Formats: sequence, structure tokens, C-alpha cells
Amino acid sequence: MIRISHGASFAALTLFLAVVIGTPAFAAADCPILEPIPFSILLLPPPANGGEESMAELHELQLLESLRTKDQADHAAADHKRSLERFLAGMGITLAGKPAIAMHFFDCVAEAAEKSVGDAKRQFNRTRPYKYANSWLHILKEVADDDSPSYPSGHATYGMVVGLLLADMLPERKTDIMKRIEDFGVSRLVSGVHFRSDVYAGDVAGAVIVATFFKDEAFREEFRKARSDLRKALGCPEAAGVETCPPLR
Repeated sequence: MIRISHGASFAALTLFLAVVIGTPAFAAADCPILEPIPFSILLLPPPANGGEESMAELHELQLLESLRTKDQADHAAADHKRSLERFLAGMGITLAGKPAIAMHFFDCVAEAAEKSVGDAKRQFNRTRPYKYANSWLHILKEVADDDSPSYPSGHATYGMVVGLLLADMLPERKTDIMKRIEDFGVSRLVSGVHFRSDVYAGDVAGAVIVATFFKDEAFREEFRKARSDLRKALGCPEAAGVETCPPLR
């Protein structure tokens, strides 16, 4: 697996943004409705299309492609799917059953995350790396005519949202889950479909979304139900405040 490390912590920024944007609202429907988060204002603008920074990032993707192995390519291609099952599978964890409450909960937060970054994507309108003339990238996905702009990465946003929630649900596996968050973002680079700065911005957006959700008691209640459902499905008992999971690999 090809790894990257973030050069700075998002903790202080996440806290600041969560305070600024207020709290989410919940409708009578099953899924929460996250009030619009002005990511097009809160996030730093991406490097200019065709500019020196973007070209340097493009060259990095070309290098990663030249070095990627079949196993890395297969892993990155599989990560194109955004689902709880795929995120866990990338860690070597297979859900024995279908925990309906947990899966519905994660489907809901995935939908909210995607909608939250959609406006910023349209506002920034950054060109995808594989759409550059003479990019020479052999990307690991089918190109659609309606592919969204590149910045921020919706997949990285999703990975951060799901990962942070899972880290709270499964504290015994927090270290592995945090590595998986990074790995999920790296898959976008290995696939050649996003620049590095797209992934970083998606990480920030995902952390803000989670912090915003947790400010709402109704969300916290749904989170507790999903947590219990997922832990039961994974055989992770909770008794007298003790949390233990059997080996999951």
C-alpha cells in the first residue's frame, strides 16, 4: 500500500468550523438533514487549473501509476465503492450479517456527506487530473460524462466521516481505523482520479461534518443505536462498561 502522511493537524480548524456553522437539523424522515456547510468559503481554494502546483501534483500521480502493483491497483479500484462493508473489508473485516440499523445509519451519513461537498465542488470547479491534455494517466474507473469536479474529494470526505464514526463505535480498533481513513484517500491517488490536495480538503470537510453532527442530540441517539447494532454484528460485547472485540482479521 502506498501511504501519505498529513503535514498538519485538522483538529483546531475542525473545532473552529463546527462552531461557526452551527448545528444540523433533523426532519421527521429517517435520515438526518445536514444544514448547508459553506465549504466553498471555509476551505482554501485549490491550486489553479493548469498552474504550477497542479502540474506538480499531476506528475506525482504519474509517478504513483508507474509504481503501482496489481494488488495496489485492485485495492484502489475496490475502494471506488463507498459503503460500510467496503470500508471495513479494506481493513480485513467482514460483516457476518447485515446489521440493518447500522447500515442504514451509515447510508444516511454518506448521503449527507456527499450533498455537503457538492456545492463546493461546483464552486471551485477544479479539473480532474485525468482530464488534462496529455496526462497519460490510466485511471482505475470508468469515466462518466457527468463526473463531478475534483476539489474536494467526495470519497476522502466519505472516508473521514465513516472512519471517525467507526473509531468511536469500535475504540478497540481505532488505530487500524485511522490508518484506513488515510488508506481510503490514498486509493484516490493510486487510481489517478484526484490530486493530493483534493484528498486533504476532503479530510477537512469530513471532520467538520462529523463534528457538526455530534452537536445534535437526535443524531447522537441514532449513533448510539447504530453503534450497538454494529458491535453486536461484529461480536464485540459490552458489559459493565467494558468493551472487547474478538480478533476481527
